[in-house]
Amino acid sequence: MRRGSLFLLVVISALQLISAGDDPVVHNVQGIVGGSVKMRCELEHPHIVNRLYFQKTVKGDEIFINGFYPRSPLTLREEYKDRTIVNQTELSMEMSELSPNDEGEYTCIIFFNSDSPIKKKFHLTVTANYSVPVITRQGCGSDPADHNCVIGCSSSGGYPRSNVTWGVVGADMSSLLTSEGDPVFTQDRDSQLWNVSHVVMLNCSRMLNITCSVRGVVSHALSVCDIPATPDIITPIASVVLLLVPITLIVIAMIKCRRRQPSAELSTDAELASLK
Repeated sequence: MRRGSLFLLVVISALQLISAGDDPVVHNVQGIVGGSVKMRCELEHPHIVNRLYFQKTVKGDEIFINGFYPRSPLTLREEYKDRTIVNQTELSMEMSELSPNDEGEYTCIIFFNSDSPIKKKFHLTVTANYSVPVITRQGCGSDPADHNCVIGCSSSGGYPRSNVTWGVVGADMSSLLTSEGDPVFTQDRDSQLWNVSHVVMLNCSRMLNITCSVRGVVSHALSVCDIPATPDIITPIASVVLLLVPITLIVIAMIKCRRRQPSAELSTDAELASLK
């Protein structure tokens, strides 16, 4: 009987922990640099909330961000004072002016008058779009000496760090590469945003339309390995023909005039003879 009562007590305690314990689901929240996000601690059943705290986990330590407690004012860190707002009705916190430093794990702790507190987990991811990549080229001409085509792609101001992806219209880029350097990454110390550049070398055997992209942002297509133009012999021939036509007409006219001139002289002599 005693064992049965003990077992029942354990079961009841476990059920209480499950009903009032932490939410096992981690809620993913996404934001962009300079934007804002809202974390909402929604409850399945209505409760009278006594306190609400938002914390961030940094290297294993819990750092207080914001919250509310009617009995005492809360002291906020300077970096969160002007860019976090807590809504007591929604049980939410809005964070603005996001930066890569805001990424990480957050916990919302809801306190009640009688029940145990409930914790809800959030994972915040912050991104920034890269600038439109710019392609540069060196060589890439029709002359055999320029067949080694060196092209570079660069983009800036993005987050997180991302590689350059090359593309070519109607062909496989990997089959055209003769050599490929390592991508170069630099990060701004203040904004934590990344710049990336990459240089590859192609064999110019035919004309190619090249693009590059960084984290989904695609460059404008650039034509490289120009095919030498076929000499245009039709235009010079047409010019010569057009020039010869009037000259020929003039020559023909002069010949006709010369043929007519003697007959004119003879008719004049005949008239003079008749007058005598």
